[in-house]
Amino acid sequence: MSLREIRRRRSFPNSEYPFNTDIVRNFNSLSIESPVTIIAGDNGCGKTTLLEGVAAAAECILISGEPMEREQRFSPAFALADELKLTWSVKTRNGFFFRAADYVTYTRNLALIKEEAKEKVEEIRARDPFSLEVLPYARTYHDLHMLYGDGLDKLSHGESFLQLFQARFRPGGFYILDEPEAPLSPQRQLSLLALIHDFVGDGATFLISTHSPILMAYPGADLYEVKDGQLQSVRYEDMEHVSLTKNFLNEPERYLRYLLES
Repeated sequence: MSLREIRRRRSFPNSEYPFNTDIVRNFNSLSIESPVTIIAGDNGCGKTTLLEGVAAAAECILISGEPMEREQRFSPAFALADELKLTWSVKTRNGFFFRAADYVTYTRNLALIKEEAKEKVEEIRARDPFSLEVLPYARTYHDLHMLYGDGLDKLSHGESFLQLFQARFRPGGFYILDEPEAPLSPQRQLSLLALIHDFVGDGATFLISTHSPILMAYPGADLYEVKDGQLQSVRYEDMEHVSLTKNFLNEPERYLRYLLES
């Protein structure tokens, strides 16, 4: 595994965002002892905030949105990153930070870049078939086509997620995935598990925030749940998402009766 530990350097400097969120304020350290570390918790508990800070500290590329640049909207992530110390066994440059919430914008931007490159190639070749000016645009179009075929925007939302991961995962990489199950059916979530497992076998490390009991079931994953504003290690069968889903599937009428009658 590439990343070994995430640790707070000192007391956090102020009570402004992101330091006023419970999960950040209470954070001390997180040891990465499994190739797959999973963090679960209710909406609004601060999972994404913590992952953004780790991603900025790890100098991850933000795959599904704008670049992570201090002067842009990720300055809170870099403020948190400055207070975190990451310990590596081997510092990898392969990897990325993926946020499902930004994915639609990402696919549209890719499609626009590819179309603009194609139009520029056609324009230059119409003016001068032998011009070297065409090369950077032709390479951009070629690289995007090799990675994503006709384009992620031509696939269903779930299919394009998996296509992105298949195209961009690399052996030995470090990947931070924020709710990657968002558009995936249960069957596609199983496909993602299999893909993650393939790359774990090639030395990749994953830090995943999820609501999915399917992803939480990855064999040997270290599981954490945000409880009372703190990261707590928990067994799979004791995770709230797992127990609630299991109980609902066993007795849906009991839950529905209570909800519909209230």
